[in-house]
Amino acid sequence: MKNREKARGMLLAALCLCMSLFPGAVASASEEVPAFSAEGWIQDGAGFLTEEEEEKLEEKCGEILSEYGISVVIVTTNRFEGYDILDWERKLFAAQNLGTGEENSALMLGISMAERDWGITAYGEAERIFSAYGRETIGGEILDDLSDGDYYDSFDTFLNMADTFMADAKEGKIYSESNHYRKRINPVFTVVGAAILSFIVSLIVVFSWKRGMNTRTLQNNAGAYLQQGSFRLTNRSDMFLYHTVNRTRKQKNENHRSGSMHSSGNGTKGKF
Repeated sequence: MKNREKARGMLLAALCLCMSLFPGAVASASEEVPAFSAEGWIQDGAGFLTEEEEEKLEEKCGEILSEYGISVVIVTTNRFEGYDILDWERKLFAAQNLGTGEENSALMLGISMAERDWGITAYGEAERIFSAYGRETIGGEILDDLSDGDYYDSFDTFLNMADTFMADAKEGKIYSESNHYRKRINPVFTVVGAAILSFIVSLIVVFSWKRGMNTRTLQNNAGAYLQQGSFRLTNRSDMFLYHTVNRTRKQKNENHRSGSMHSSGNGTKGKF
């Protein structure tokens, strides 16, 4: 009995010694990754979205998964325990097993308000579709809305572009430095724009015809409209009526928070 208690005391002392020698390892082990709802693809820990907005985004994520077999995940948080945003996403991905299929495929957008970081990481099949060029292209498209606080619009754009990239990859077109992505123009805008342009051209033509039919010409001075000898000037003076001030607009010193993007491995990150 005494030997058992003695052995237990020695084991406890050894454990305390290890904890004192490797505090960083113990702290790292105790850090928690953000919780993720297994029932959906949107984990809005920062509270950016309304319930209705989250449901709409969830529906799009479901459609993408059904069509292409790749999970698209959006995670937001107010902090990520001091990690680099990309390392935090990779840790979360591994801990929660967020990928789909044999290749564990997924595309993830992570947002942290701790230092206003965003990151996009790709896994499995998505890593082939979303190269550094593709991730940076998508990051550039969502950045303005992120900076303005329009989070739903930013996330919606992210999902729409993810869908486009996957659809085109399915047809054999993968975007890269040698095959650039070009933003689609809504056909409705094309039709409306063409109608407006036609209307403007028609107005210009009609006004040109109308002007050509007018034979009257304007004179540059009033003397042309006076009869000879009908007007005599008896008093002449100069009077100051107006003054002109020229102002030069001062350029605003707008320090855009986005900074530059940085890609490494399967991820791309930046500030907003």
